[in-house]
Amino acid sequence: MRFTVQTPNGTFVTLGATDVATRARLAGSAARGHAATVNGRPGVISWSGDGTPLSLLAFTVADGHITEITAVVDPTKLALMDLPDPV
Repeated sequence: MRFTVQTPNGTFVTLGATDVATRARLAGSAARGHAATVNGRPGVISWSGDGTPLSLLAFTVADGHITEITAVVDPTKLALMDLPDPV
């Protein structure tokens, strides 16, 4: 299991199911988003009130299990992505 977070301060990677579950739980409790497909992968996107994307979570699924989570919270990277319109 791998959890990658792309922030304005760099990219951080957490490995191992227990550590990933802990980090994902913390990240998930801070964000409220809407389900979306991101580059063909299931994901969650949250937006600010003005429609600016705040965060993106994308999941890699293999054999019915989540094997990787990628989080993007870097505003510059989010602005360059082709994301669906806010819900």
